Amino acid sequence: MARYKPYRYPLYLLARAAAALPLLVPRSWALAFARAAGWLGYVMIPRQRKRMIQNLGFAYGDEKSPEEIRRIAARVMGNLLETFVDFLRFAKLTREKASRFIDAGDAYDRCKDILQEGKGLIIMTPHFGNWELLAGVFGLQGFRGAVVGRRIYYAPYNDWIVGLRRSVGVETIYQTEAVRQVHYHLKRGEIVGLLPDQDIDRVRGVFVDFFGKPAYTLVAPVKFAMASGAPILPAFMVRQPGDRYKLILGEVIRPVAGADRDASVKRYTAVWMKSFEKMVREHPEQWGWMHNRWRTTPEMIESRKREAVRK
Repeated sequence: MARYKPYRYPLYLLARAAAALPLLVPRSWALAFARAAGWLGYVMIPRQRKRMIQNLGFAYGDEKSPEEIRRIAARVMGNLLETFVDFLRFAKLTREKASRFIDAGDAYDRCKDILQEGKGLIIMTPHFGNWELLAGVFGLQGFRGAVVGRRIYYAPYNDWIVGLRRSVGVETIYQTEAVRQVHYHLKRGEIVGLLPDQDIDRVRGVFVDFFGKPAYTLVAPVKFAMASGAPILPAFMVRQPGDRYKLILGEVIRPVAGADRDASVKRYTAVWMKSFEKMVREHPEQWGWMHNRWRTTPEMIESRKREAVRK
């Protein structure tokens, strides 16, 4: 049980009060403020600025100049805050309002066709563009399903976040119960949303190429697909000029276990990671570069295996 900390509840109330502001002003004003706050954060928080510049430099190497790297990094925090603003506005978002600033093309029809197969659908997206809005628009369109997310340590915050998703028809599956719940929703022919782009070394993964470097990547999405027969669909809610978004769907991936199951899992994992990389390269300012995607190395994994054997 987490230790009681009396300051948490007043901070929670303060956060709820601040979160009401984006609902009281026009969306364009709230997003403009988020961009300005993001730039200020870039200037005022040197630790995060340094981390983003380091990760961008590691990813791009000589492909981009130091000035280009700094220009991308300066826009990352603003993108994250814009994402948060639109997430807070779920409380008043409707299907009609969403259609005014989201170009979905034929995305919904494509997903309906896939769901007709009766195996469910795994939609995967990185922490890119507006991933919460990506889930939200599918909920507003009447698609049934859930997203896998982390339970927040403080219950009032957790209930708040989960409640915002539920307000647009999206349920939350906690990571601790993901295996059972993911299969449950897929068997019902529903959509399951995954965000598997981060380095999480406590779960099973493989190293696949990302920006030309080995990145430790979760194998769970491919294993879910192999076990259930559900196809994988990379999807991206890409921020556009004029406070608009474009919903972009990638190519459908249908993992099949070959004679060497482990090799098949790695091959399909590399496929969806390549689709992520393509989108991040096109819009680098819309991905969370403060996360050290290459923190885990092959040497670290081998060292842990040797230590486990010794024990």
